[in-house]
Amino acid sequence: MNPADPAQFCEDVRGRLVAALVLYTGDRHVAEELAQEALARAWERWDTVGAMSSPEGWTFRTARNLAVSRWRRRGIERRARGRTVPVVVDPAEGIAIRDAVAGLPERQRATIVARFYLGLSVAETAEHLGCAEGTVKAATSQALDRLRSQGFVDSLIADGRPGA
Repeated sequence: MNPADPAQFCEDVRGRLVAALVLYTGDRHVAEELAQEALARAWERWDTVGAMSSPEGWTFRTARNLAVSRWRRRGIERRARGRTVPVVVDPAEGIAIRDAVAGLPERQRATIVARFYLGLSVAETAEHLGCAEGTVKAATSQALDRLRSQGFVDSLIADGRPGA
């Protein structure tokens, strides 16, 4: 099938494309959204796609790639949400924590921010700061000891993350 009219192509392919994507994604609404996007891309590039030996194959491959990208993006979003630290409800406590962290030596402050605000692992923090993992662990421990002496550690690690 290689119609000259992109509208006719989209009409002819849409049903099979949605059905295939329902099987692939397990969700009809997602399948319809992905099919619509793939068909829109085929329409936009019809001069090229219409001249292909299999415009339908190109459209199916594009739809599948869109589905894979969607899964990757959702996985990244889930991991990012899992790394967020709960917002401090009491503004005065938030200011006190910010001041206490600001009072830490630079390396300790950087490790605390990377580990507990950005949610980075020890290895990620070491890479981010350009130092050894042992340095990150030591600086984190020293910073937590200092903050603990000021009564702030429970507020900082409220999400249950370990200190080092």
